[in-house]
Amino acid sequence: MESASPAASPVLPSSAGALRPGLPTSALSALLRLARRLPLLLLAYAVPGVITSSQTYFYAQAKDPTYPFGRALLVQLPPWWYWALATPLVLALGWRFRLERGVWLRSLRVHVPALIGLTLPHLLLIVFISRLAGEKWFLDNSLAFIMPLMLAKYGVTDVIIYSGILSVGYAMDYHRRYREGELAQSQLETRLAHAQLDALRAQLHPHFLFNTLNAISVLVRKQDTAGSIRMLTGVSELLRMALNTTGRQQVPLHEDLDFLDRYLDIEQTRFQDRLQVVRAIDSATLGALVPSLILQPLVENAIKHGLGTRSGAGRVELRASREGGRLVLEVLDDGPGLAPGWDTQGGCIGVANVRARLRQLYGDRHAFTLENRAEGGVRARLELPFQSASPEVPVS
Repeated sequence: MESASPAASPVLPSSAGALRPGLPTSALSALLRLARRLPLLLLAYAVPGVITSSQTYFYAQAKDPTYPFGRALLVQLPPWWYWALATPLVLALGWRFRLERGVWLRSLRVHVPALIGLTLPHLLLIVFISRLAGEKWFLDNSLAFIMPLMLAKYGVTDVIIYSGILSVGYAMDYHRRYREGELAQSQLETRLAHAQLDALRAQLHPHFLFNTLNAISVLVRKQDTAGSIRMLTGVSELLRMALNTTGRQQVPLHEDLDFLDRYLDIEQTRFQDRLQVVRAIDSATLGALVPSLILQPLVENAIKHGLGTRSGAGRVELRASREGGRLVLEVLDDGPGLAPGWDTQGGCIGVANVRARLRQLYGDRHAFTLENRAEGGVRARLELPFQSASPEVPVS
C-alpha cells in the first residue's frame, strides 16, 4: 500500500442519520442497520483501493516487469476494506461522543483510544497480506522492526481516514437536520395559513356577517352614526389585522389581544348583553411572544359551546400571567362544559390546529389542557416558555 489515503465514502452519510442521539432505537440496532449497508461500503472503498493498486503496479513495473496486477490488488484492497468494516463503528462512536463545542475534550478521550485501537490491527493486516503476497521487505524483516516504521508511515494517514469518516458523517447529519428544519418550518407556515383562513372564515361566516350588518343597520336607523362607524371600522380592522399577520409565526401578546378585542367587539354586538368578557391580563406579559392567532380559536370555541347553545347570558374570561420562566394563558367560560366522552386530546378542528402548532413550535416545552371546571364551564390553559419580543433593558 504505497499511497494509502482512503477518504470517507459517499455512501456513509445515508446511514449516519440512523445513529444520531435521541432516536428510540438502540446503538446496537443502528449499528446493525449500518452493517446491512456493508456491500455498498465495500464497493465504495474499492474505488481508492483500485487506484492505489494501479499506483503500486506501475511503480513495481520499473523494478520488476513481471509484477502482476493481481498481486497489487491483494496488497492494496484489504487495507481499504478494513476501513469499510470499521466505518459503522467509527460513525457510532461519532454520534455517541460528538466533537462539538463544550464536549469535544471529553469526546477526544474516547476517540483517541478508538483510533489507536483501529490503527494497530490495520498495520498488522498490511504486514500480514504483504508477507502473504511475497513482498520481500516484509519477509526479510521482523515484526518488531517493521511496526515502528509502519506506524510512522501510516499513523497520520489513519488519523486522516478516521477524521474523514467523522467529517462526512457530521456533514450529512447537519444537512439532514437542515432539511428537517425546512420541512418543520413549511408545516408551521401551512398551519398558520390554515389558522388565518379559519379565522377569516369564522369572521365572514354568513350568520356572523349578517348579524353584524343587521346591528349596523339598527344603529343607522337610530341615527347612531358613531356606533355604526365603530362597527364598520371594527370589521375592516379585524380583516386587516388578520391579513397583516401573514407569515409571522409568533407575535407579541398585545398584538394577539388587539386582534382578539376586535373579534370580541363584534361578537358582543352579536350577542348584545348576553356576552360578558372579563380580562385579567398581567401587564408584564404583554411583550411576550405567542403563536399568532392562538387565542382566537379558543375564545371562539368558548363562545360557541359556552354561550351559543343557551338563551341566557354567558361569561368569557381571559387570563395571562407569568410564572417564573413560563407564560400562562387561560380562556374560561361558564357554559355547560364538555360533553361526556368529548375528546380532550383532539377536539374540534380549531383546537386540534392549536395543539398541533404548539407541538411544532415548542415540542415538549409547552402544556395545553382543555377541561371542565369544578364550578361549571370549560377552562383552556396554555403554558409556554416566556420569550420576550424585544431584549429586556437592564434597570440602571
